[in-house]
Amino acid sequence: MAKEKTILFVMPRLPFPASSGRKTSLYHYCRILSEELGYRLVVAAFLEEGDDPNNKPTFIDRLIVLPKAGIIARGLNIIKKTFIQRKNPMQVSLYWNDEAKDVVNKVFSEEKPVAVIGDMVRSTEYIKDLPCFRIADLDDRISMRYQRELDMDIDEINPYGAFLRSFPSFLRQIMLLKPIKLYVIKNEIMLLKKYEVEIGKICDKTVFVAEKEAADFNQEIGEEKAIAIPIGVDINYFTYRHSKNADNTIGFLGAMSVAHNENAVRHFIQEIFPLVLKKVPDAHFIVIGGGASDELKSLESDNIHFTGHVEDVRDYLECCKVFVCPMTFGSGIKTKILEAMAIGIPVVTTSIGAENIGAKDNEEWMVADVEDDFANSVCMLLNNDNKRIQIGEKGKDFVICNWTWTRAKNKWEYLI
Repeated sequence: MAKEKTILFVMPRLPFPASSGRKTSLYHYCRILSEELGYRLVVAAFLEEGDDPNNKPTFIDRLIVLPKAGIIARGLNIIKKTFIQRKNPMQVSLYWNDEAKDVVNKVFSEEKPVAVIGDMVRSTEYIKDLPCFRIADLDDRISMRYQRELDMDIDEINPYGAFLRSFPSFLRQIMLLKPIKLYVIKNEIMLLKKYEVEIGKICDKTVFVAEKEAADFNQEIGEEKAIAIPIGVDINYFTYRHSKNADNTIGFLGAMSVAHNENAVRHFIQEIFPLVLKKVPDAHFIVIGGGASDELKSLESDNIHFTGHVEDVRDYLECCKVFVCPMTFGSGIKTKILEAMAIGIPVVTTSIGAENIGAKDNEEWMVADVEDDFANSVCMLLNNDNKRIQIGEKGKDFVICNWTWTRAKNKWEYLI
């Protein structure tokens, strides 16, 4: 049957392969809109390193690669719009390109979509003026994430993200000086808060993954325009697996170029893992995912291993007896936790990692914020097969009952 209605989805990255938390969400959002709800789906996206448009899944009916601004143009955007005019956050300025906007406008005229969706603040600038039903898919409050990051540890913050690598080393050193970082991150938080509210008022609907963030946002803007569309787990892909490893292996999964992941891994290695080794001397910690900086990889040892990018994370997860998510800042919902639980690996996390998921402590996972408590929970699971298997199985059942993509499908259908 021919698809009669079109949706245009503008993104800062390709939604495939489903190799990270956000890409997984985008992949399934696209699949749901196309295969389950029957829309003709047009995706306009920028490319990240490693993206291959030739791997486009069949449920994307048309894919347009958006032209990125050059390094000089992006730098000028940031200087002008972020620091002189103080209008747009760096997240927006970094991804703005007049040529890309022309492409989006042209595709809009050709396709005449019934709705346009902008993924996160990096893309909403491209859809906010289009004359149709506009959806800002913000995912979470990035301003909140940055504020929590600032409250935790300014010394470890890189407010520029991967963009920092574009500059010569002497400039990087200057940009990472504490007073400069402090000014940049405070300015970014202020601009993000303002921009999130403005885009929420301009667009017809705003999407978050967490119910609480949607409710708080509605209260802030004084309108009922935000809706929570939860992420899910492909339980046919992340199926229950008994651990194939007799070793005391502890795992973490995530893109290491993301600040809260890098901070979580560093925190575990430096503050928690030494406490684990005192009780379980043969414990190993594996970090699954690419993008680790040279500084982070310098922490590698006989007991600590960085895998880099892997083709199938399940092959590495099933070797873990315990999964840890020792996050000290962040927002939204942590996909990595749900995926580990779906496979049946018991999870130890912090209150930040546990936020918005709703599992029962000491039954479906374990939650600890103090380093000693976190380490003791990990050691107990490594040393107690019955408790480890019990929590793993209950965690798996919890995900199957509460975090499948069916919930997201129902919310998208209601929204559009």
